[in-house]
Amino acid sequence: MKLNLLVMLMLLHPISVYAEDIWLIVGASDPTPTGIAHKWKVLGNDSGIVVKSSDCGDSKDVFAWVPKLATSIERARSSLRAVKRSVQDAYVKKCRVQPRSLLAFRETAVDISIADIPATAVNWEDADRVTTVQPLKNSWHIVISRYYEGDLEDPLEGRRERVILVGEGGERHSLEQCVEPGMFATDEGMLAFQCTVAQAGDEVLHNVVVYTMGGQKTKEVMHCRNPAFRGKRTIICESEVVGADGVLKLQKVKRNF
Repeated sequence: MKLNLLVMLMLLHPISVYAEDIWLIVGASDPTPTGIAHKWKVLGNDSGIVVKSSDCGDSKDVFAWVPKLATSIERARSSLRAVKRSVQDAYVKKCRVQPRSLLAFRETAVDISIADIPATAVNWEDADRVTTVQPLKNSWHIVISRYYEGDLEDPLEGRRERVILVGEGGERHSLEQCVEPGMFATDEGMLAFQCTVAQAGDEVLHNVVVYTMGGQKTKEVMHCRNPAFRGKRTIICESEVVGADGVLKLQKVKRNF
């Protein structure tokens, strides 16, 4: 249900990497990701998105739950009347959307599942609760969506991250769950990055995954880090081997795909 609502929101409001003026119907605000997630869940179920005020160019970063957004003040006023039936304190805020921000791609800054994190969780930081975006080459961007799933008994206390590939024209591909995704590399329509997969003693181990820019997975290299492309169909990374003495040894390897 939530996915359908977000898709509808994106279709109604085209994605842009350029500055644009829109009007936000704000239902609640809070300085913390936990606080806004709780207010969103109480007030709006799974409708709308969370917006960071910095995505509108504000110097002070505050989270706002936005059940609706509009491309004109007239539409905003009409939407505000509808929202006020259930959220009396809702108001309209004009926003100059910052290019290449989460809001420019209509991505929520905080997932509603963050409200479900038990208060007894000890290893969750605020950074684990907020979705981020980073640029790649050729106008592509990576969105790392962070959310809660499962329970505190699993090794990650329910922390989850999903990698989403977003193009300038609104093309988007949800790639895969990945712990601590990083070291993104691109070349000739291909994307590679590393995911944390295990721990051996004091050392953290990774896998490298390779995708096309169309969202198709073409290769996975076990226990490797720091990917880079060499040639049209070749990936280089550093293989990871932890010896009996607990020392990590890295060696560059080449894999074709």
